[in-house]
Amino acid sequence: MAITWHKTLKSMRHRRALPPNENTVTYTWRCWVKATAGESTQWDPFTYSLNVGSDLNLPRPGETVSDWDGTLGGTWADYFRFREVDWVSIDDANSVWDGTFTATSREVWCPEPTILRNDQVALRRVELYREADPATAADAGTAIASTSYADIEGRPRHRNITQVKIELQLIWNTSLVVAGSNGYPNMANAGDYVGRRNDADWLGFPLGSVLVDGISVVPDRDEYVRLTYNLLFDPWFHMEQRPELLEDQSPARNATGNADPVNWYQPYSEVFDFTELFGAYEEKWIRDGWQAWDQPGTACASELAAATAPTDTTKKTSPRYTPAP
Repeated sequence: MAITWHKTLKSMRHRRALPPNENTVTYTWRCWVKATAGESTQWDPFTYSLNVGSDLNLPRPGETVSDWDGTLGGTWADYFRFREVDWVSIDDANSVWDGTFTATSREVWCPEPTILRNDQVALRRVELYREADPATAADAGTAIASTSYADIEGRPRHRNITQVKIELQLIWNTSLVVAGSNGYPNMANAGDYVGRRNDADWLGFPLGSVLVDGISVVPDRDEYVRLTYNLLFDPWFHMEQRPELLEDQSPARNATGNADPVNWYQPYSEVFDFTELFGAYEEKWIRDGWQAWDQPGTACASELAAATAPTDTTKKTSPRYTPAP
């Protein structure tokens, strides 16, 4: 049967939404077929023997909008992927159908929220030989000068110090190719920063006080995974009080019977530049939360460049920042 396919765009709809809701682009085409005289024009998209999508140049589920329409490459269309196709018959002859094609994206468009933060207080029980606290991270490896002894004949007392567990969650798109990297987050680099402390003041926390305690990646929705960094603030800069030991592994003691000398010991000796993990605009949300909305246009213009140029793109958590469509 000789047939000619036709389509006309009835509507196109954009919907912007704040995370964790989706952004949506919806196309609706009216599709029909004309056959040669005397031949049936009945068809439907489920039993038609050929490929109506190819015949009418319609998008397929799984394609991005720019995959389907190459003229839109390099725009918002790179980030919207078709998820659903719905067909509705609009006449009794089954020869005219409306097809609705829905593309969604969970990308973050500056200045919308880029990161979720959750804090929790915890306690760390430490051995106390001297009633003393470290002043800075630079105290590591030095002797504790205080003579306010806390130990009893070399046996330490104990104290709880208050830590803050900081959980930072971001969405990672495994389908994008950004800065030469794509797919699943590069966990092979986790050893470059897990178990290391901040090498400069960060969000008001002093140098050396915040530890990258762990990282997890779990499925979220569609091609997205949720990337979570677990950070740990410690007012002792994660240090311990350790006495010097004799050959029998007992603490050396002075004339009053107290452990002496006692040093500040740092079990996490390596530091790390946190700006390699979090761009400028991410840090703005981590620090200020919804106050980042106060001057959204200004923030986007002044901080976007820094956010897109991290020191190490293989560790960057949100691999793209794109102006709003």
